[in-house]
Amino acid sequence: MNFSTLILNINAVACFLTAVRLLSFRRGYGRHRPLVSWCAYILIVASATVFIRIITGKYHHADWGETAINIILSISIFLSKGNLMHLFKSK
Repeated sequence: MNFSTLILNINAVACFLTAVRLLSFRRGYGRHRPLVSWCAYILIVASATVFIRIITGKYHHADWGETAINIILSISIFLSKGNLMHLFKSK
């Protein structure tokens, strides 16, 4: 396994985890925000598309910068428990 393949696999895992965490978010009694819901939907589709393209062999090269962004996004989404509003809201 060379460096390019390793980066590609790490990118696939980060995108998969991002999509799964956003899909499994439960709002509970919080207020419904349509714009945030659409942002979450777009992120889910984009992340899942990258993951599917990587595992089917249609995505041949991932840059280390792209992979770093996806890892940081995935970690941020997990730390906010899947709530995108926590990423945009200032305290």
